[in-house]
Amino acid sequence: MGADEAGDRHNPPLPPDRARKISERLTRLIDQETARAGGKAPAYRELADRVNRIARRSVISRDTIRNLHQAVTQKGQAPNPTVETLDWLGLAFGIRSGATYFLDDAKAAVVDEQLLALDKLTSIQAAVGNAGAIGLAQRASGLSDNSLHMLVALADRLSALEAEASGDEP
Repeated sequence: MGADEAGDRHNPPLPPDRARKISERLTRLIDQETARAGGKAPAYRELADRVNRIARRSVISRDTIRNLHQAVTQKGQAPNPTVETLDWLGLAFGIRSGATYFLDDAKAAVVDEQLLALDKLTSIQAAVGNAGAIGLAQRASGLSDNSLHMLVALADRLSALEAEASGDEP
């Protein structure tokens, strides 16, 4: 065991790889939820309550979620959650393959990509502020490059006409 892995009283030991992966993925999920909530991070108790409500029984505590998030227990050991616990935790974030997401790099990469695409779509919809624009974008997705160029030119021209009508500069 190297000096970094062993740690000392000033530098705690590095968590085992499994605990670190779970922690990093849980951090990503919490960060994404925080961004969607306008900067308010969910409390560990809120997350535990959500998991237990979905499970319809007590499967996780706020302390367990904290331990997973920090990759260490209060006793300084790496947390060792059950597959069932990770499945329920994943479900609380809308991930059906909970344990697989937390433990499998390939599956996590696919899910993270899907979550990123969902976040982008959500931000586009929020920026646009209207479902009609999203519908237009969905219909335009099947058009040829030439048709897309014409659609962009038409949108630019309509924007300029609306700006002129309102007295703004285009």
